[in-house]
Amino acid sequence: MLRRILRNVIRPDSIRQDLNVGGTALRQAFHGARFEVLGNSGELHRLRAVRLNIGCGSAVKEGWTNLDICPAPGAFYSDARNGLPLGDGAAVHIHCEHFLEHLEFAAAERFLGECHRVLSPGGTLRVIVPDAEKYLTAYCRNDEEFFRGLKRLGGARVPLVTRIEIVNQMFRMGDAHRFAWDFETLELVTKRIGFSRALRSSLGDIPSDLNIDGTDPWRPVESLYVNIHK
Repeated sequence: MLRRILRNVIRPDSIRQDLNVGGTALRQAFHGARFEVLGNSGELHRLRAVRLNIGCGSAVKEGWTNLDICPAPGAFYSDARNGLPLGDGAAVHIHCEHFLEHLEFAAAERFLGECHRVLSPGGTLRVIVPDAEKYLTAYCRNDEEFFRGLKRLGGARVPLVTRIEIVNQMFRMGDAHRFAWDFETLELVTKRIGFSRALRSSLGDIPSDLNIDGTDPWRPVESLYVNIHK
């Protein structure tokens, strides 16, 4: 009964946007008795050679440790703003797709620092975000082909007509987006944290055992793909 009432009153996407609503009891009401909060015990801190899928949403991957603020079945709750619930050097690879743009810049920098901490030497981080450079370049060039496939960006109920409508949708996304990234800024931040290098990438440009890139048609059109090495 409580679960039904809560679903009628509060949308799960509003929880994702706020990133920290209602505490464990409320999250359990949405996700059922099997819901677990990472970090309540020392179990995760004992894990090694982990592959992390952070901000997984509904894209829960077998063989990965899947984390989200609003976890689907098979994923675990974790508010990445409060750090990652793993020990130093516990992860070999981190996948972070269309998540970083939902954090304020300072919080994103702290999160990337946590990724550096939990990665083992030689570990890798794959970041995929909307590419602000692509949007601004396409706008200035009046690139109709670029914008043609983005008229329903973010699940827009009414098609976005003008170029600036689409640009605003990416930058704001109903106040869910907090910072627009380009490669220059992401490279600068990760090197400042201590990562050895950041390399531009593309859809699927990663070893097959680490490839869990989303395949929606709009993703390669508007996304920035970056492989970052510790």
